[in-house]
Amino acid sequence: MNLLFSKNRRASLVLICISVLLYSISTPGRNKEDPFLTLCKNADAYYLHSYIDVTYSKNWLDYKRYVNVNNKLVVNTAKGVEDYAFLNLNEYLSNHLESIKIRTLKADGTVIELDSNLVFKRSSKDKKFGAISYPIPAVEPGDTIETDYVYYESLRELELLDYVDLYSDLPSFNSQYTVKTGQELVVRYKSYNNFPEPKVIANDSMVYLQFSMDSIKGIIQNEYNCLPCEKPYIYYALENRDNELRTWKDVYNQEFNFLTQPIALDYERSSYYKRWKRKVIGTAKDSSKYYKFNLLYEEVLNTCDMGPVREDELIKSSGYFLKEKRFDPLSIRRFYRQLLEDLDIDYWAVFGRERRLGPIDTHFIRKGEFDHIFFAFENEKGHIKFLYPHEEFYKYLIDEIPTTLYATDAILVKPFSKDKKRRKRDRFIDRDLKLAQVDSVKMEVVNLPKMNSNYNYINQTVFAKVDIEEKKTSFRYRFKVSGGASTELRAFFDMLNRNEDMSRFYDALWEYEGDDNTLQIDTVTSRVQSYNKPFAYAMSAEGTINNAITFINDSLVNVSIDKLIQHNQLENSPDDSKLSYYLDYSYSDFYIFNLQFPCDIEVLGIENSGIDFKSDFGEYFFEVKKSQGNQLNIQSNYKVLKDLIPNDQLDTLRFQNEQVKNVKNKRVVVKLKRT
Repeated sequence: MNLLFSKNRRASLVLICISVLLYSISTPGRNKEDPFLTLCKNADAYYLHSYIDVTYSKNWLDYKRYVNVNNKLVVNTAKGVEDYAFLNLNEYLSNHLESIKIRTLKADGTVIELDSNLVFKRSSKDKKFGAISYPIPAVEPGDTIETDYVYYESLRELELLDYVDLYSDLPSFNSQYTVKTGQELVVRYKSYNNFPEPKVIANDSMVYLQFSMDSIKGIIQNEYNCLPCEKPYIYYALENRDNELRTWKDVYNQEFNFLTQPIALDYERSSYYKRWKRKVIGTAKDSSKYYKFNLLYEEVLNTCDMGPVREDELIKSSGYFLKEKRFDPLSIRRFYRQLLEDLDIDYWAVFGRERRLGPIDTHFIRKGEFDHIFFAFENEKGHIKFLYPHEEFYKYLIDEIPTTLYATDAILVKPFSKDKKRRKRDRFIDRDLKLAQVDSVKMEVVNLPKMNSNYNYINQTVFAKVDIEEKKTSFRYRFKVSGGASTELRAFFDMLNRNEDMSRFYDALWEYEGDDNTLQIDTVTSRVQSYNKPFAYAMSAEGTINNAITFINDSLVNVSIDKLIQHNQLENSPDDSKLSYYLDYSYSDFYIFNLQFPCDIEVLGIENSGIDFKSDFGEYFFEVKKSQGNQLNIQSNYKVLKDLIPNDQLDTLRFQNEQVKNVKNKRVVVKLKRT
């Protein structure tokens, strides 16, 4: 081989490599910026890091939990300063702080520390701090806010747990959540939706877990989102090392018995329960046990009020509350269980979890998972009926459950024993104050019922007469609500009727927002409540229409569609949502207006005004027409057909809402044909 050629070839290869490298550096578009860095630069603010460090320690019979929150937030824009340059602490945090340090790191290198004495002021030492929202000083676009504070909580053993996701409404380069405890406790955890496995350190003195995620995009959530349904999260619980994994028997014994087992200490009033039961059943003593149960249930529903749990009544019997004609959310559970057992009606304990909190894990039984505990039993036809206890401000009917549980998986648990005889201590809490302990249970998963948009509806019909001499409009009104819409509306108004503070709040809110009282109801002529599913509630009334039907002159009348039509629309966020919509239920919202004039009319502005929009997820129908020479008919129907709207289908919801907006912008003018 020619050595000179070999050397020249090597030199050529080196030159080619250098040229390629220089080309790759200098050519536009070749050196692309990290997309996440671009996202952060374009955001109003972003986190360099967001750390939460949690330490658990023994504190006499209970435990202490110390939480250290440490963030570095870069503010990019004036809007970022306006939205995020604040120290926000709720009332609990502001009264349980161990330490706090807030600094503004200026872009020029200057450091300005917030004087905490300016933040925490109170008139006396005995007075607690309220919620705090304090502006962090001297923050400008380009600055960094460093937040570092520690607060504490006192917890019982059953409260040593948490559900954790690392998302916020702002992007973060790195977010971490750490758990630290001594060797006397073991940390049990499970990751969901591909949450990264933690770094674990365990030695003779401590257990330390670090959960971490990088390059997390910010997510702005709304009331319809379910982050645990789609995004990574973890659950963990701390337990003594000698504790075994939880079983459904443990859940039944610890959680169901704790809430529902009747008390047998109140001997003075306990006998009243038996006398009351005999009196209500009366001549129906030979009827079926299910018929008797309905009689007793309806008697309490119609004659007893609900109120808050009072400490001095915790050990009172059902007889005490029957005599007082008042129950609370705890005593009504005990009463229901006592009725079911006295009448020898088989029942299950039902453990449920709200839909937007994420699904129940049937394999890893998590503490604190069930926010709804109630009853189920079979009626004489073999159909399962759900018995949900009354709340402080609302009375549930048989087979009526909170709408947040519709179509969710729930766990049914029933004790299993070959010995059919039940000891008294298995039925009542006696002098030893010990709960019943079953030896074994049967468990099954059920999907709780829901109702579709044909049953979940609000229907409003108005028959109005326009008086052209007095220039006013009176109407007859028919209002009907059914299904989940009935449950929610009745619960809301029951709360207002029973809670004076909340009622005053909404009165002030309506006054502030300028409620024009378009449909002013003067007289309610009838009310009808169905006790059977779908729990329809109907009301008839008479009243006056204000501000929506106005006289331009003696021959022209303006009909304001935007005032008459007020649909319960499913609102959509103006920003691109990254999460799907998980609704409690699908529904329909109907308006029908029939406006009758004393003379023939001509309607202006209704050409091509009809809308008949349909998609897989919703519908909107609008029609305005003249009938019988002197009547104007307006119909507006808004439907949401699915209880789950995927993120990539939310544009259909936006388009449907645009149709309603277009209708409200229409102007309808009625020309009177006076003789």
